[in-house]
Amino acid sequence: MECIFLADERPKELKVSDDGNMKKCNNQFAGTQSNTEASVRPKIFHGTCVSYGQNVEDTIGYVSCKQFYENMLSGTIDTTGLLRLYLDEWMKTINKPKLVLDLDHTLMNSTQDLSRDEMHLLNAVSTTKDAGLLHRIRLEDCSMLVKLRPFVRQFLDEASKMFDLYVYTMGTRDYATQIVKLLDPENKYFISKSKVISREDFTKSGVKALDIVPGSKAYIIILDDKPSVWREADKINIIQIWRYNFFASSFPSYYSRFKSPAQMRIDEREADGTLALILSVLKQAHWRFLNMKRSGLQADFRRILKDMRSEILKGCVLAFTAGVPCSLIGLDKMPLWKVAEQLGAKYSNLDDASVTHVLAVQCSTQLRQWAHQNGRFLVHANWLEKAWHLWRRPREEQFMLLPLDCNPAALPAPTPSPTAVPAYQMGTCDAGTNM
Repeated sequence: MECIFLADERPKELKVSDDGNMKKCNNQFAGTQSNTEASVRPKIFHGTCVSYGQNVEDTIGYVSCKQFYENMLSGTIDTTGLLRLYLDEWMKTINKPKLVLDLDHTLMNSTQDLSRDEMHLLNAVSTTKDAGLLHRIRLEDCSMLVKLRPFVRQFLDEASKMFDLYVYTMGTRDYATQIVKLLDPENKYFISKSKVISREDFTKSGVKALDIVPGSKAYIIILDDKPSVWREADKINIIQIWRYNFFASSFPSYYSRFKSPAQMRIDEREADGTLALILSVLKQAHWRFLNMKRSGLQADFRRILKDMRSEILKGCVLAFTAGVPCSLIGLDKMPLWKVAEQLGAKYSNLDDASVTHVLAVQCSTQLRQWAHQNGRFLVHANWLEKAWHLWRRPREEQFMLLPLDCNPAALPAPTPSPTAVPAYQMGTCDAGTNM
């Protein structure tokens, strides 16, 4: 919660009327020292003008809450009206669920360098902040091209009806402010400066934590592509979103053989892309949250997300072959056994008769024949990764493995999925609209 004050030689006098509204007094603050003794007065509180009760752009200078506390004790300021505003704002804040949003690779992607195959994007840069998905921003020491994720503005609009929105980024305050202006050009969702948290606000360098987000952690959901940057105690609040890499410069070096969506002139689809999928997950979680409150139960998003995950692969028993890595990059290096466990699946050995899915990264004809004869799904390990990001059980035929010594032409073609689309990034992210 932010308290912002304007230094002033002669503060305007205010009083609180019986109906709780701030009004001007003729002489001095009720219960304060004389005007000559008052050097600091409250002016902006959580985006509201104390004098006239209007929302304002809270970009003027401010003093710390410590200074506010000292002024309150000394009687320099009248706290009655501020306390009313504080309590009103606090009740609104504490009772509404919150959605804490990461920026980079979650809602957008940015770059300073375009490859030769991406130069065509320069002709598509939007000239206005409220139109288009491709923009240019200028920071103190550089210029950057910003690509907003498809469906992002519709996502924010729908999410704001259920949640109080916050931005939480590892970027600087200047960078975060400019990106938020692109995401929210009409200033509807992030009115107060306290709703944009940047690296300057961190209580521990390089680590995100919910201790600077107001309200109970039970009322908070985090949307981030990288859980590892969060404090361990807060990871239970996270929905991990599929990482949005649009520019080639965003691809790790081990993906260098793949072309970026910008180079291929494709992008995620809006109607059924990543953000649309996550929105449906949020709606389901919010519905369960409200049902718990109506039933008089202790509503807690941490429990809700845990229960929703555990239903995804319920009834599946997985066996991992020797070649499967312990973790996958798309899962932020979380151990695969832990992923399977959180998704509600069990894991066992190949000789267990209850095994339903065999996960591998490559296979032989012998392994494929064994899986077929025993009625087991033989799928790539990315099937598990996809289930984690989709929040549903993926269609196994899209991840079926071919043996290394097999002639693909001799095998029957798998039944195509009605929703199958071209894919990039190792077949784990759908590509949609052309650019």
